[in-house]
Amino acid sequence: MKEEGDWSSERRRPPHGSTTSDGRSVIPEWASLPPELVERIADCVLSTTGGVDAYMDMRAVCPSWRSAIAKPSPLAGVTDLRFRSRHWVMVDLKSKNHDNDARLFLHAPTGRFRRLRLPVLRDHLVLGASDGLIILRSRERPDLTGVRVLNPLTGDMLQFAAPLWEHLGSADEFLTALSGPPSLTMVVWRDWEWRWHTVIHGDPTSAEFTEEEAGGSLLASMVTFQGNIYYADTNGRVFQFVAQAEQCDHKFVVIAQMPLHMDIHLDRGDSAPSYLVESAGELLLVRHFDETLKVFRVDIKRKMLEEVKSIGSCCALFLGDERCVSVDADKLPSIDGDCIYMFNWVDISEQVYSLRDNRMELISNEPKLRANKHPPKSFHEAPWFDSWRFETSANNHQLRPLSLIQVLLDYCNDATHFYNV
Repeated sequence: MKEEGDWSSERRRPPHGSTTSDGRSVIPEWASLPPELVERIADCVLSTTGGVDAYMDMRAVCPSWRSAIAKPSPLAGVTDLRFRSRHWVMVDLKSKNHDNDARLFLHAPTGRFRRLRLPVLRDHLVLGASDGLIILRSRERPDLTGVRVLNPLTGDMLQFAAPLWEHLGSADEFLTALSGPPSLTMVVWRDWEWRWHTVIHGDPTSAEFTEEEAGGSLLASMVTFQGNIYYADTNGRVFQFVAQAEQCDHKFVVIAQMPLHMDIHLDRGDSAPSYLVESAGELLLVRHFDETLKVFRVDIKRKMLEEVKSIGSCCALFLGDERCVSVDADKLPSIDGDCIYMFNWVDISEQVYSLRDNRMELISNEPKLRANKHPPKSFHEAPWFDSWRFETSANNHQLRPLSLIQVLLDYCNDATHFYNV
């Protein structure tokens, strides 16, 4: 005898799309919703955090939903902030197998992982990532073709007309950022000797990229925030890349500057590492003082920096030379909130700084390198880093599996350029 409420086979509802015992078709209720209601629900979903992912999933539910929910145009899929895959990070930027076009993505605010197949990677190399978009260049004749910007969740791609390669010179590392809407502009900063203080910028229709000085100081970090491009220099200044409509030109405007009394390095005339990162809807500037980190909120309207003693018990920052990211520590195991994670290239170690007690702690330590060697730029290590490798098999970064902290630090420090992804 079955207990009351037991879901026996007699009481189960027929599967979606099947027929009942009398032959009548069972139509799922959600498939018969009015198109205008489905469209309204999709618009609400799109306005939530990570909504474009759920928006695209809704289009795949059934034919009636697909016809009711409009697919973004190729231009909107890249330039419209609603459709950008913001806060999604591609944690495995390269693949061991040339034909493997699957990549693992992490949604930082929710801790959700998703593996996507991106066939376009078979013919392209990853140059960088910005604001949820991936910047690619063709494997064939990159000097003659423009870079392409890919939205990994919608599959839309936009090509820049002007070749970028000839402007990079001998730079083997560079940072990229994308602005917009209303227009899309790409800014590239090269880590290249005396040109550290210059950037290259252009839009998809530009005949060529333009090079100019970026404030006359050493650029340290660059990020896209609310559709605008910001960068910080080693003197504690934050700049905004601003378009001038009348002149069809651009300029760099200082929107915040570190007061001398708040920065001992400035008082001594020294520079210090600076990191820009978006966290919980705010733009933060992190300054590195020896074994101390200080966090400042960038108040764009009032053009000032406000010191922040805590980033919240659920937030954790990962800082790197290539990019910075904020994650929800409550959603990810082994990551502590109100902490900042970074890699120390001098000691070859992973470190965590707790804002609760203002103390830097060592997470792990790698074998010391010989004096004439340089540290690897990635936990995965690319083939052209052969001369940078450890001269011992005890390199823990070559052991698998990597911890989640190592994966995120690798994403922040990894030189993705020219990778055989």
